[in-house]
Amino acid sequence: MYTLNTGTSVIEWIGSKPTGSQHSGTIKLQSGELNVFQGNITGGKMVIDMNSLAVTDLEGTDKADLESHLKDSDFFEVGKFPTGSFEFGSTLPLTGDPSGAKQLVAGTLTLKGISKAIRIPFNMSVEGGKVKVETPEFSINRTEWGVKYKSGTIGTMKNKMIDDFVKLKIKLEAEIAVQ
Repeated sequence: MYTLNTGTSVIEWIGSKPTGSQHSGTIKLQSGELNVFQGNITGGKMVIDMNSLAVTDLEGTDKADLESHLKDSDFFEVGKFPTGSFEFGSTLPLTGDPSGAKQLVAGTLTLKGISKAIRIPFNMSVEGGKVKVETPEFSINRTEWGVKYKSGTIGTMKNKMIDDFVKLKIKLEAEIAVQ
């Protein structure tokens, strides 16, 4: 078993509008572990610290205002749901993926108390008691986890709409757990 390094592991996100404008940021991990056997992830879980949700493309009050809004009831309801999680399931080899990913993990993403099965492409290296996992950019549909603010699914006018798909990129580092 490998323990995630919460200081270096991160989820990067990009949210955008059909008009082309976008915002980017990060979310840190609270804890996690990976089970690895013969170069494959065989299980594990990462706990997502929703209170750490940060905007990286703004500064000052604009940054603080957007972070506060993303944490309120319009989006992730962080007061009620301070953590999310991803439970790793089985992995499969992946060939010919345009992103260059070599493996695919099936797992369960839980946000706002809603759990949905997703698949994530990734690359992994195991060296010297350390594991590094990195995904290419992939997308999830935020509305599947009850995040419907200014969604096209609720009839929002196009010039006010926020894209339902959020782009994510995950970088994990883990070390052999000390017994």
